[in-house]
Amino acid sequence: MQTLVYFSNDGIQVLQGIIKGGRLNISNFKSLPVEAGALINGVITNEEAIKQTITEALKESPHLFKNMKLVIDSSLIATKNVEVPQLKPKELAVVAAAEFEDTAGNYDALVVDYAHIPGPAGNNLFCCGVEKRVLESYVTLFASLKIQIKSIDVGLNTLIQYVSATKDFKGMTFALNILDGKNLISILFENGIYIFSNRSRLLSERGTDAFADELSGKLSSLIQFNKSQKSEHTLNMSLYAGLDEFELNGLRALNFDPDLNLFIIPQTPNIKNGFVIDETFDFGSFIYPIAGFFAGIKPINLFAAFKKSNVVKKELPFEYKALILPAAMILICLIFFGVFFGLKYSAQKNLEASNAYISDPNNQAEYLQAKEVTDEVSEIQTEIANIESINTAINSNPDLTSDKLTHMATLTNGVIALNTMDYDGTTGAINISATANNEKEAAQYIERLKETQYFTQIDYTGYAQVSSSGTQTTTITTGTTSTGFGFSAVAYLKAGGMQ
Repeated sequence: MQTLVYFSNDGIQVLQGIIKGGRLNISNFKSLPVEAGALINGVITNEEAIKQTITEALKESPHLFKNMKLVIDSSLIATKNVEVPQLKPKELAVVAAAEFEDTAGNYDALVVDYAHIPGPAGNNLFCCGVEKRVLESYVTLFASLKIQIKSIDVGLNTLIQYVSATKDFKGMTFALNILDGKNLISILFENGIYIFSNRSRLLSERGTDAFADELSGKLSSLIQFNKSQKSEHTLNMSLYAGLDEFELNGLRALNFDPDLNLFIIPQTPNIKNGFVIDETFDFGSFIYPIAGFFAGIKPINLFAAFKKSNVVKKELPFEYKALILPAAMILICLIFFGVFFGLKYSAQKNLEASNAYISDPNNQAEYLQAKEVTDEVSEIQTEIANIESINTAINSNPDLTSDKLTHMATLTNGVIALNTMDYDGTTGAINISATANNEKEAAQYIERLKETQYFTQIDYTGYAQVSSSGTQTTTITTGTTSTGFGFSAVAYLKAGGMQ
């Protein structure tokens, strides 16, 4: 039996089961609530609160974390989908590491691994890089509880592997939306193949009309992206995990495309429940630990990569290696003769002096006092380290100021009409929707944004000509009077004070 553990925004999800022949049989599940703020952006900031929760769970069920694999999710995780030729594993590892060299300045000590995923032209490489301090927070936590970690995977990879291994999704073009608290992960699959993913934070209260409007806007962006790629596979279905029926019905009421079907993600036939329990099992809420059982051909194991990154190898030249044995023999002989002649002379005096020093009451008192001071210093250093870890996690989030917003508005030069600017404080993403007189002015505005050096990257998702009747098109002129070109972009602010 294997245990999958996922740290969600609402608590710790634990799922136990056995996977065989591509079919998962779930034997047990549990959701452990944790104190608010104990986990910020995927980084453990209150280790004691989480330790207490896990300790209490172990008292009730001692084997709850046996044979454990972790699934983690954070905006501090960098991912890339790369098309590669047929290469050896060592060569693929080099490719994966090289993919993050251009973004290394935006992250602190990345630990990198990769997995194989299907691609349009064959097998692609899913590369992921996680900041070492993020992994260290989990490793330290479970080491203190004496719980062994088998492996660590990232949430996006587990979802891709699950969809790729499930026959029901083969050949389908759909969006998979995962809601974890107010975090939304949207993943686009075309013909059953992973194409694109986007992370955002919803600002409205769940269950409200404003919440449904936000979800509708995110879905509209995915549809626009699918159309801008001129794909032969049309997005015709959107699945939701972590959304209830009431919220889904509110979104359906706003659905502007009659050919687009919206559903709560169903439990697929390759997953069975092997337990008898009164509580209803919510398949969508446990989608991350469920997907974690589907590892693919070459599983991602960031725990092994983390341990490997801590090992420093130093190769000695051959000439030095050849001298090791003779030098060691000479050194042993010198030590032997030195000890032989010196030990007899000084042993008795040293023993007497040692006994006198140990028996001295003043020395004993000083030792006890020094030990107390050392223990107090150790406790203070531990508290300082915890505070620094919390400050680092907080400072990792980008900072959007009014000066930057004003500057971005002035860059329109009076020829761009800004429709909306939505800011995601978790990822530092600013979603921009605007209208230009022509496509050239739209492109020039994007270039002016890049020149501000505020952003790590700007994703320009294309433009659409807006007619006076409200009809939009990117390739065909309908004959109506053109009023401008609507376009959208997602700009990611640099972290902390780096802007």
